[in-house]
Amino acid sequence: MVLRRSDVIELIGEKALLFGLGGLIIFGGGATIYYYGDQPIVGDQKLAELLGGFMWVLLLVGGGMVLFASYCGAQIRKVTAHDVSCPYCNKVNVLTAEPTRDFTCAHCVRMIPVEDGKVLPVFQVRCGFCNQLNFYSAKNEVLICEKCDREIPLTAEEGKQRRHISKAYAVTDDENLYELVLVGTGHQRNEELIGTLQRMLALNRNQVKQILEEVPVTLLTGITRKKATMLQAQLAIHEGAAEFHPLQQ
Repeated sequence: MVLRRSDVIELIGEKALLFGLGGLIIFGGGATIYYYGDQPIVGDQKLAELLGGFMWVLLLVGGGMVLFASYCGAQIRKVTAHDVSCPYCNKVNVLTAEPTRDFTCAHCVRMIPVEDGKVLPVFQVRCGFCNQLNFYSAKNEVLICEKCDREIPLTAEEGKQRRHISKAYAVTDDENLYELVLVGTGHQRNEELIGTLQRMLALNRNQVKQILEEVPVTLLTGITRKKATMLQAQLAIHEGAAEFHPLQQ
């Protein structure tokens, strides 16, 4: 179980405050009875004896509660501190011990991945659809874009559980210009692929069908790597296989 030092201190502090104030009130009630206990109470000796017994109960209970509150206060100093840096925002989370499972960062509110008591490194990738920066670790089996909610494909190396982003998908900064080439259309040319190409190329339906008859065919030229990667990912959703190549300088 992952416990934050601040939470533990707060819990102990609340307990100390509750018992401390309650004990002082109860002890004060007993002290009041003791102070006024020798005053005649309408000549009722039995009532006076009853109040005397009740006074000692209040004094003992109140004193015990105050002592317990003092004990709780002393325990605050004994709460251990274990610093864990968040791999996302690099800010420190102070826990009571080494983490044994994933936990939420108190600063960026992201889930910090933990394996075998150690925080795993996280990596960055930009969504091929909206260019939003996303984070992932080796524990991720599925990665959903934080902005557009589309799935970013993850692959696993054979024989290993370590996950990484498909290099053909991740967006990287590149000053070169590229051409986008359609090299395959899957088992069938579906309507979604045709519609995607219509919007991408600003062509009508018949023109797109003619392009599909000429695969492999260059769709766009002189575009950035970022745009080429994004368009490639859009085509892949509808079984359109595309490649992009740098233009000769």
